[in-house]
Amino acid sequence: MDRGDFLLPDEPSLTGSATLTAMGARAQRMPLSGWLLRLARGSEGRPALEVHSGAGLIDVSVVSTLCVSPLRGARRSGGTATRWSLAWGQLPPGADVVEVAFRGWRRGVRVQAVTLADAYWVAEVEGHFRSVTCSAGASRVTTRVVREAGWRES
Repeated sequence: MDRGDFLLPDEPSLTGSATLTAMGARAQRMPLSGWLLRLARGSEGRPALEVHSGAGLIDVSVVSTLCVSPLRGARRSGGTATRWSLAWGQLPPGADVVEVAFRGWRRGVRVQAVTLADAYWVAEVEGHFRSVTCSAGASRVTTRVVREAGWRES
């Protein structure tokens, strides 16, 4: 299946280092997982990111300068035919590039994350991985990749 098969009409692709800057009701469907990322405006007009799985809303993040956790979450496919791993987070102040390393039982994959609205990032790769590390500016955070339970692709 081509990456373009998952795009909503009139929406940019998440290929390469594309930046999605439009706000409002803009949404982007991830090519492997089918998860939906939606950019909106939070309190005081700050950018907000909603992360939706097939089962519903997983995370909402509104840009904050008080406490920035560059790595908000990481999931991998459960009982689906397609194996994928996904991570997302907020760009720390002064960082414009996020390097993401997924590590598994026998292998690892390094990718540059896609930037969303100059405030967030997302990385999606093929395969199942146990942990993910994101490096952005002086920040480096590692977390476990959680198996997505209860939702199967149709």
